[in-house]
Amino acid sequence: MQNLKVSIALTLVLLAMAVTPAQAIDFDPPKESHVLGAVVMMYAAMPEDHSAWLEAVCENMTEGGCGYFTDNLESMLWQIGHGVVGDGAWPSGGTVATLDDGSQVWKAAVTIYKNCRFESEDVQEDCQSIKSDIYLHVVYDEAQGKWLLNRVLYGPYIDFPQFEEQ
Repeated sequence: MQNLKVSIALTLVLLAMAVTPAQAIDFDPPKESHVLGAVVMMYAAMPEDHSAWLEAVCENMTEGGCGYFTDNLESMLWQIGHGVVGDGAWPSGGTVATLDDGSQVWKAAVTIYKNCRFESEDVQEDCQSIKSDIYLHVVYDEAQGKWLLNRVLYGPYIDFPQFEEQ
């Protein structure tokens, strides 16, 4: 539950930083917030409740993206995520490409904090962090009126696909 609280807190901080005072009156989360929320949850497993973690990850993903995640990444990220005490994701490069079907590839950044000990508000120096660019395939869902994560194309523990030469 602590990972969930840290992930939610980091997501709220991310959203607060993205809102200017003029926007604060009519709060409209940035278009990236749902996608980045899925990324944040993906890297921070909740050891006490696997099914709740999976549901939280897939909540802002396409159906096909959730299926791909479940079949290919869930087990690995579940195991790796047990040492994560917090993480954050934010836009860093905007839209890299728009595909013929209207879906897009976004560049973002992610930081994952592992095996940290906290004393009051400060993080101990022995905290390991992973900072990385991350490339995301996203799809706009008209019915929900928001962008959804379809796949993480590249990021921590997820490498570009390898193709066999023919």
